[in-house]
Amino acid sequence: LGGFQNAESVLLHHGRLRRSVGAILRTPPSIHFPSNVRIIGAINIDETTHYLSPKVLDRAHILRFRNPVLMNWDAIEAEVEQFDLDLELPVRLTADDIGPRESYPPFVRGEIYAALLTQLARDHLDPLGVEFGLRSIRQSLGYLQAARLAGMDELCAFDRVVQHKILPKLMFDSERSGSNGHPKRDILISLRDTLEGALQGLNPPAGEETSVIALDRLIQSIDGNNGIANYWQR
Repeated sequence: LGGFQNAESVLLHHGRLRRSVGAILRTPPSIHFPSNVRIIGAINIDETTHYLSPKVLDRAHILRFRNPVLMNWDAIEAEVEQFDLDLELPVRLTADDIGPRESYPPFVRGEIYAALLTQLARDHLDPLGVEFGLRSIRQSLGYLQAARLAGMDELCAFDRVVQHKILPKLMFDSERSGSNGHPKRDILISLRDTLEGALQGLNPPAGEETSVIALDRLIQSIDGNNGIANYWQR
């Protein structure tokens, strides 16, 4: 940017430099999003792509969609028929339907799900080397709060929190020892068993797998993946 090319004049060089500096000065340091704006994106994850960074996983709810060809469409259609909806109508969401963004709920140590998420972080995730801090817990509590307002079953909402916020972080060598001295594979199995107990009575919607089923698949895949536990490995 500071050099001359092809015997150009000082005046031409000055004009290019002024435009470049002007563009930098006009770029704001931050952008304010209105409170009713949500950022939603889709990505493919396979051997040709990079995985999401921990910073992204900490700040977003990650939904993994299965191949629709493999889904049980009869069960899904049977469930849809239970709703009194005109499926021919278009889906339109207004700003009022989305609602404003609000601060995450405060962390109250004695609240049942705050305590359960803290237990998962302390007893399982931290020994696995998986970071799950206060931001992630409060964001999870915010999801549970919104789910209650929407009339969602609490166990179903908590199961989705696990699938959105915890399972996408599971990528490690299961043959190594965790920070508590136990093999990471055993810690992963203990995480699975703890979740199974916490989700007793869960009745998932048709065609959806639970976090326990996803963990069963992950544990079974370890031996065929050189001991590497990878939630995204299919």
